Amino acid sequence: MTKMVLRTPDGRSLPRPASTLRVQAPDAFAPDPPGGLCAHPALLRGVLDTLAARLDAMMDRAEQDETLSVEAQSDLIRAVGLGQALVTGLEGYAAAPDRTLLERLSDLAQTLALLQPDEARLSGRVAAIAGAAGHAWLEGVPLLPDEDAPMITLTLDAAQAAGIRVGERGEARLTWAGVRRPAPLRDPLTPLRAALTPPATLDAGRHGTGQALQRLALGEREGERNAALLLLFVCGRDRLEDLPLILALDRALVLLRALQAQEPTPATAHLLELHAALHAELGRPDLPLAQRERRQASGDLGGQVLAARRTLRALRFGRLRPVTPEAQEHLNVLWDALNDLDEDLSRGVTPDRDPDLRARLLLLSLQGLTSTARAPGLRLPPMVQLAAQVSGVDPLWAWERTQPERFTSGPLHGHLGRAALPLELLALRGTPFWDTWGTEVRRLTALAGGNLLASVRRAGLRLPDQAFLEGYLGGFGPLRALPMDPAALNAFHAALLRLLPDAHAQAQALAAPAEAPVLPQEAANLPPAGPTRADPTPRPVPATPDAPEWPAHVLGVREHLRGRRMVLLGGVPSAPHHAALLAAFELSELDWIGSAEYAHGTHAQAHVTPDTAVVILAIRWMAHAHNTLRDVARARGVPYVMHPGGLSPSSVAWQIGRQVSQQLGQQAGQDAGPALPDNTGD
Repeated sequence: MTKMVLRTPDGRSLPRPASTLRVQAPDAFAPDPPGGLCAHPALLRGVLDTLAARLDAMMDRAEQDETLSVEAQSDLIRAVGLGQALVTGLEGYAAAPDRTLLERLSDLAQTLALLQPDEARLSGRVAAIAGAAGHAWLEGVPLLPDEDAPMITLTLDAAQAAGIRVGERGEARLTWAGVRRPAPLRDPLTPLRAALTPPATLDAGRHGTGQALQRLALGEREGERNAALLLLFVCGRDRLEDLPLILALDRALVLLRALQAQEPTPATAHLLELHAALHAELGRPDLPLAQRERRQASGDLGGQVLAARRTLRALRFGRLRPVTPEAQEHLNVLWDALNDLDEDLSRGVTPDRDPDLRARLLLLSLQGLTSTARAPGLRLPPMVQLAAQVSGVDPLWAWERTQPERFTSGPLHGHLGRAALPLELLALRGTPFWDTWGTEVRRLTALAGGNLLASVRRAGLRLPDQAFLEGYLGGFGPLRALPMDPAALNAFHAALLRLLPDAHAQAQALAAPAEAPVLPQEAANLPPAGPTRADPTPRPVPATPDAPEWPAHVLGVREHLRGRRMVLLGGVPSAPHHAALLAAFELSELDWIGSAEYAHGTHAQAHVTPDTAVVILAIRWMAHAHNTLRDVARARGVPYVMHPGGLSPSSVAWQIGRQVSQQLGQQAGQDAGPALPDNTGD
């Protein structure tokens, strides 16, 4: 609700009650008139002029804003080129409607929305144009960077064929964005079949299915080829991650039914059989497109073939896309929590004795899972998998109902992130910041926690370890019974933004090094005792005492590893830590492969021998270089641990017990020692 004070032309207030006007702003923009933008020239002109002005503002910001990262500046430059093509292309479509041009506009708008979320409404406006033209199946597919130039060129060529030229100012924007327009080598709308083909499955049980689908993908009819390629994504899911397999199954079934109804062949019947088998492997999840098509068949086989091709392009984009800023931010926050976990473990403190950290890890784990497309047999991104294992969450918890785009009351990962954010501020207790803002932090924590629990309850779900969360979050204040409405969410975010600058300043003050004591002149003139260097990113592990009293979780792992061999990949091997790990677990051998020694997995087979009890992958140092060793360990049935922390025995032992306790217990037998709690999450 906005309150406006009305005045006369000379500035005097009008007499009450006519002196004020209250305006209720809508929660969302009103839809475009029937037919969409291009059916209303005056509206189209206004939208295009506004977009052109925003493109100029993007150029100014890219040139003048010194706070921009290189990636953000690159995104602005891309957005200007794509946006100018969208401006000209919309004019061209209004002059001469064409389905192929509309496909291009849809992809340009979708990509622009990803680069600059403030422009997201354009995707909806292009979708309204497509719906009015009878192409309701048309959904935007984001472009990869190397597809920008050909898509821009082909869009401008289509507009020129309709009598629309770019104009001097538009050419200046394209030149500024680095767009050069020779003839494109390949139209992004029709990529080669090889570009749309996923990697083949390594699962021996699906080799036959994969080979059959590969043969069908070579057929003469595009509809059958597209259906086979979609099913290959489901078949090869063991080598893929974060892809919407439900969408692939759904789109394939709609297409196959259309083929069976209009142009049935033995190949179509075979594909339907393979589809049914793969659908059963995933537990027969609901397929909403197929359900809707069964109720109201469109009869548009050509449209279904094109829709399947566009879904294949979207899956290709999902495989090759860069990390989004939101995903990178979540990764950074997760690393902060894992660092705190490692500090606790180095002191012998496990998460069950630190409820703040336990709650953060649980919420961040669920946030990662619910922002990732999941399915049985589909790989998880390494850090999402690790977070689930550390927090003891089943990676397939409510997987079908919590897909990123399917949660009933808004994205669940948004509710989880909102609840996790105030918990980061609890580390500032006992500081001047807390004296000022502590009460407000507690209020916001209870507010976000109540919103999360109410949203989950409304969806008919129950979070893992929800009883703990209810008690923990309830300790900050009364929990609301209903989810927050848009106005309450806006108020929550505004309140959080008010305190974040002070929180950031306090955190910086705590992280600043203490001032060095003033030395006598004689001492000040002495040379330094040794070379100085910046602290490395991985936190140093405290020295191990001569005769430590190990906590229970270390002793439990020792019972399973005594007299056995362990492989450790990552970090810089050091004699003290090597000796500490040998002694703590009473190993017969520790094969420690340093980061600098690891030759991209070429010697993985030699390190993972049949007598290896467990493989530790120190992912803090190795990033994705551990994949080969992990695959070899999995193939040989050797348990492997993705370890994010330092290499103290306490930290390593806790991760072993958390991630591979069941496998170690099976190896050692029931009489080898006390069983560890099963928290593998695999």
